[in-house]
Amino acid sequence: MKKKHAQNDNQFLLISQNAPFAYQEAFKSLRTNLQFLSVENACRKIIVTSAVPGEQKTSLAVNLAVTMADAGSRVLLIDCDLRKPTVHRYLRIDNKAYKGLSKALGGRQLKDAIVAFKGMSLHVIIADMVPPNPAEILGSARMGALIGALESHYDYIIFDTPPVSVVTDAAVLSRYADGVVLAVRQNYATIDQIQRAKKNLQAVNANILGAVLTDFDLKAASKTSGYGYGGGYGGYGSYADTYAYHSDGEAGAYTYDEDDEELQEV
Repeated sequence: MKKKHAQNDNQFLLISQNAPFAYQEAFKSLRTNLQFLSVENACRKIIVTSAVPGEQKTSLAVNLAVTMADAGSRVLLIDCDLRKPTVHRYLRIDNKAYKGLSKALGGRQLKDAIVAFKGMSLHVIIADMVPPNPAEILGSARMGALIGALESHYDYIIFDTPPVSVVTDAAVLSRYADGVVLAVRQNYATIDQIQRAKKNLQAVNANILGAVLTDFDLKAASKTSGYGYGGGYGGYGSYADTYAYHSDGEAGAYTYDEDDEELQEV
């Protein structure tokens, strides 16, 4: 299938009050659905992945984390795409100024790896160096211990992972997660690729929560259905060069109080 939107792959719109109404509502709806699942099934550790590269799964993971934090939840976003990390770039975090996931797993104090945003209940662990064996690291007992140490401090932990039909990283990590959300880009991946992604997750008994359609052309759909929000919405990638965080958002090293000292090392 021709990837007709490939030119927009590097464009990203961060959710905010300045974002189009339909864009905000889409993420609020997703947040509500996941919160309902959390109440029913304790679904708090969520993997975001895709079938193939270019389906905007990192945009989905980042905006989902921000939307949940905006509602008052304590949210940790972990960049587990150790092969091609981009969370730090989307949130404009200096990846040389902070320790990342690999160093935290290597024995560094965990508090040195967590980045917080002023005025937000969102924390981030970026991916730092690219290890030679990402899948083994993500499926390791040490990764499980790290997640276990973190989960009591957050309402939700969101994992951004590589495409699941390409590498096994998301599949092996799923043993430590409560569920998986699959990003599916409109008119991009083939049906066979999406089905392969589903089979790869099912093979490890991952709990597939559902799929989120990205890069949806609401304007075109509104012309067909006769219903829309006015002005249209082009989906992910339609708003170039919009990387700024909330006006009061400011990245900074997170300092734990004395009650949180057990987080310093796993």
